[in-house]
Amino acid sequence: MTDQSPAPAGVGAPENTRDRLVEAISVDGPIAAGDLAERFGLTGAAIRRHLAQLEADGVIEEREPATVKRGRGRPRREFVLASSTPRDLASSEADEIAIAAMRELEAAGGAEAVVRLARARTDRWEREFARRLTAEQADGAEVTTARRLEIVVDLLQERGYAASMRPVAVRLPGGGRTLRTVQLCQGRCPIQDIAAEHPELCDVETSALARMLGAPVQRLATRASGAHVCTTHVTPMPGGGDELPDHELFTEGRTP
Repeated sequence: MTDQSPAPAGVGAPENTRDRLVEAISVDGPIAAGDLAERFGLTGAAIRRHLAQLEADGVIEEREPATVKRGRGRPRREFVLASSTPRDLASSEADEIAIAAMRELEAAGGAEAVVRLARARTDRWEREFARRLTAEQADGAEVTTARRLEIVVDLLQERGYAASMRPVAVRLPGGGRTLRTVQLCQGRCPIQDIAAEHPELCDVETSALARMLGAPVQRLATRASGAHVCTTHVTPMPGGGDELPDHELFTEGRTP
């Protein structure tokens, strides 16, 4: 039976609702259908209809939950952005031109020329990061590693990366101690197709992130290599000017 219930207050036309769903999935995926329904005030039937259409359009895909609990009722379904999302004709044409230009650049100047271009791009990020950092320090604010992360997330979001922070608890060997750190996730990559041919772009981005955060980072996965999200692990360094900040994402303690 087709769900004929009216859209809840605050929920717009189907296209607008689906745009909001895609944005939420890009930032918080993998995310369950039930969680999306609750967030946007949609019925179970309505959320299934929207997600089914997004799946059919190749925008999102279902992912097996990390922990599967068998029981009564519908199985839990979690969604992420599709590894390769469809583009409109204008975007596809722009990507093709950019890829062709990168090939010509590499043919003329070698891999070093591609790296120089990538660094020129992230240099602009770092200059803007430094400007915002200096402004906060001038106001007397203590800029912790957590705050640096927030500034970086803002910069990436402004550039179309759908960035977010995800806390991670790492159990340390011996003594049952746990280090709580964070992963930087980018659910959308505006240069995904170009980076698939030129992974140097991802390498240069990773180095820039480490400099802006003032902490070691490790790129665990990229959309350019087929993952559903770009994931960068951030390791705060105690001492030496990179002390663990007093923030819930960076606290060390004993596990229960």
